[in-house]
Amino acid sequence: MKNNSRTHFVVVGCHLGVPEATFLFNTFRDMNSLEELCIDCQGNLANLNDDEMAGCIPSLAACTGMRSLELNHLNLSTYSFAALRGVFPRMATLRELVLRGNSLDDDCTRLLAQGLSDCNQIQWATAADTPWIDSLTLGPAMKSNNFTHFVVEGCYLGVPEATFLFNTFVDMNSLEELLIDGEEEGGVLAHLNDGDIAGYIPSLAACTGMQSLKLSYLNLSTNSCAALRGVFPQMTTLRELVLSGNSLDDDCTRLLAQGLTDCKQMQSLDLSDNRISDNGLEALIQGLPASVDALHLTRNDITLARHVLLLRFEVLNIGGNRLCPGGTGGIAASLADPECRLELLIVNQCNIGDEGTAILADGLRNNQRLTRMSLGDNDITERGWNAFSSILCDTASINATYNSNHTLQDLGNYRISLRCKIDALPQQRQGQEPCCGDQDIAGLPSSQHETPLWKGVGPVAIRDSMA
Repeated sequence: MKNNSRTHFVVVGCHLGVPEATFLFNTFRDMNSLEELCIDCQGNLANLNDDEMAGCIPSLAACTGMRSLELNHLNLSTYSFAALRGVFPRMATLRELVLRGNSLDDDCTRLLAQGLSDCNQIQWATAADTPWIDSLTLGPAMKSNNFTHFVVEGCYLGVPEATFLFNTFVDMNSLEELLIDGEEEGGVLAHLNDGDIAGYIPSLAACTGMQSLKLSYLNLSTNSCAALRGVFPQMTTLRELVLSGNSLDDDCTRLLAQGLTDCKQMQSLDLSDNRISDNGLEALIQGLPASVDALHLTRNDITLARHVLLLRFEVLNIGGNRLCPGGTGGIAASLADPECRLELLIVNQCNIGDEGTAILADGLRNNQRLTRMSLGDNDITERGWNAFSSILCDTASINATYNSNHTLQDLGNYRISLRCKIDALPQQRQGQEPCCGDQDIAGLPSSQHETPLWKGVGPVAIRDSMA
């Protein structure tokens, strides 16, 4: 292990007691070429206390070329951060620091800020799975104009913490990715209301190079979306926007669409786990830039009670919305339209049933774009699945088979295999070539086990993609 040419070193899922940690960290004394180090003991694999880790950390001072340092789930606390404070000045090239699942408190953040003050190249900071962000002490370290990525997950956010955090972004015009997620298992860590967040959002106007913005489970609603509408024109390079788990309604979608008008590079919008209905969906379809080709609206209030054209997106996820009895008719009409661009459609848990499945299948008869459709958890029986038989491989005639849908490859947990057998087709003349031969759309070997999707139609089968 004492190889001075090593540049990357990863220790994940290993038990670390005092003997193992002592040996491991002593090894780093001879690795001044090390550029990336990741030690992650998630799952209570680190049988070390803070003081013991503090005794190991000074060995990292030899790693003067370190660019990425991850020390996760190692019980780091005050003593360890005091040791890191002494090491960081030797790591002038440090760009990424990740300290997940430790025991940071206010004293730790002060020590962290002091140690990072000379790390002028740092670009990516992750404060995840830590209980607290100190609202006063991180300033010098965080106000780095070199940050390109910033992640805050699993952290308590009240008014003082959020005020400090968002004020920091005023000096980060290099920021390209920002993720703030206030969700944790069993609850939400953001103790902020819509008005509070609306007051912080203007700070993001300085982030003119933003490419990915994710603000989830922060109680955003109308006021916050109005503030975002004023910020988005400054983010012309924005490609991905995620505002999941908030309180967005139809008025919010109109505000967002208005603000995103000039974001011509925008590709993906995720508004899952909100309160958006058909009106909001229509506002997004009509108002979003033409560049947006992926829309995620999982678990909202969409019913498709009226006809809404879903032609413009390549990816549409409306899973978890309870569609009305005629809701699948609108989807089928869109799928049947020659201008439909959909390649992936997710309609899990949408109350579709057998009748809705038959309607969707009929819409796919002449579709040549959709390759994947997820239909899980819709109470579909064998009768419902049988609706796909004549669509995917119609054996009524050679022309019918030729004109069947050969584009669809995946139905959720199942992949489709089409095997057009010569003896299943009426032959116009002896020795005629089969129209599509022995074709396996899913790309799986023909010897793999097949489970019939419907009875009586030999050429068509599905395979469990998990097999």
